[in-house]
Formats: sequence, C-alpha cells, structure tokens
Amino acid sequence: MRGSLKIALSVLAIFFVVLYCGLQYFKMEFADSSDYTETDRLEYYFYTPKLLKSMPRISNNYSFHYSNVSGPNPTLIYQVNFVGTADISKIEKYLEKNGYKKDEQCSFSQGCWVRSEPNITVTIEIEDNPVTVHIEMVDNQESH
Repeated sequence: MRGSLKIALSVLAIFFVVLYCGLQYFKMEFADSSDYTETDRLEYYFYTPKLLKSMPRISNNYSFHYSNVSGPNPTLIYQVNFVGTADISKIEKYLEKNGYKKDEQCSFSQGCWVRSEPNITVTIEIEDNPVTVHIEMVDNQESH
C-alpha cells in the first residue's frame, strides 16, 4: 500500500509539473506582446531571436520587447533597448559580420539593415531623452 501511494503521488506531481510547463508554453505562444529582461529566463529564451541574443551589450541597462501583430500581414517584432548610450558602432559591426547591409532607402535616422531574407529588417534609432538606442528586428511572416 505504501509503495503504491508513493507511485501515485509521484505520478500526480509529474502531471502537475507538466501541466504547469504546458500552460506557461501556451501563455507565451499566444501572447500578443511581452516586456522582459535577460533575467526573465523563460521569456528570454522563448521570444529572443539568436541575432539579438548574441548582439553586443552596449550598455548595462537594457531590456527586450516582443510583439506579435496578427491580421492580413502577420509580423513578429523583436526589440532591444539600451539605455545610457548612443554609440552604435559595435552594433553596426555586428550586423555587418552577420551578413546585414545598410539599406540606403530607409526613413529611420540610424538606418535599416537587410540581409538576403527579404522578410527580416533591422532598424536602429537613437532617442535623446533619456539617451537610448532602440534596435528593432521585424520579421514579416507573410513571406514565410
């Protein structure tokens, strides 16, 4: 009797852990947006694309944002914001190293960066007050 109780409790505990993890996954999968930092491990690993994960940290004060825009032109938008700096030279070198080229026909102040995938664009903007570098990676899902 004691052995079967331990087995039943173990199975029940495993069930609740799997249920909890499944609910967290579905919550993130169907979220419209999320603001998070690198210390929010689940969101960071789930939402952040490799390009932003490996990007040089040009400030110690930074955060991430994810948006899922649905509709006739579905789009995923990933952002990283570095507060307290306006130096984007390391970011530009990093983008070039990863195959991105500056698009001269861009309306953003610091430029748009494109690669061979026509559906992904990276933009860089600098805000003055407070000094912040906004990097946005737009993935137009319509092209997939």
